[in-house]
Amino acid sequence: MSVDYNQLPLDPEEAFLRLEARYREECEIGVRNSGEHDNVGIYYTDYIAQVLGAAEELDLVEAAFDREIPSIQDVDFQTYQNFSKRVKHYTTRLEIRHGRRVQGHSVSFDATAKAKLHHLLSRVREIFSKLEVDERKREALLSKLSDLENEVDRNRTRFDAYAALAIEVADVSGEVVDRSKILDVLDAVARLFGVAKKEEATKQLPRPTKPKQIEHKRPDFGSAKPSEMDDDIPF
Repeated sequence: MSVDYNQLPLDPEEAFLRLEARYREECEIGVRNSGEHDNVGIYYTDYIAQVLGAAEELDLVEAAFDREIPSIQDVDFQTYQNFSKRVKHYTTRLEIRHGRRVQGHSVSFDATAKAKLHHLLSRVREIFSKLEVDERKREALLSKLSDLENEVDRNRTRFDAYAALAIEVADVSGEVVDRSKILDVLDAVARLFGVAKKEEATKQLPRPTKPKQIEHKRPDFGSAKPSEMDDDIPF
């Protein structure tokens, strides 16, 4: 199955992760299906060429692996392994970076919040089915709605899934939107996002440290000499 370049993520790092995984899979399938006398270096070279081409086109200047495509006769399994190790080092960094980025731009909903969201989104679906728009626009709206519904079922829901739906709605005629009351429902959805994010931020705050008690030393009158004690008595 070939790569659908029209459906790549806009983020270059995410696009590279998806492409590299696909190129590696194609390489491994080719090697696995090759005959005893076939030159598997062809598949290794294709993988190296594709990865380098993707990194160059996506302008990933920090990608720390060779930029020169080797000749097929110079490529063997060890060449592929050495190159793959450098690629794996880089993709691991991207995956960690992407995971942290997603966590910052997403939120986790509990079961109650998810139920409320699905109820609101079902109302959105009803409204979309009755909107006075052409079928192509209706399909676009329903597609973005389905994306958000799927996101809500995940462990973390990305903000951009809601933003994509809101942007698609914003492209509808104002008069149509006003009559549908869709904005009121979307506002309710946005509030659930806000509440969940606020609760999440509160849980991540460090616990307040207990103020340090100042220890007051009591005077040890038992160790004082009688003459010293008499000097302190004003009568």
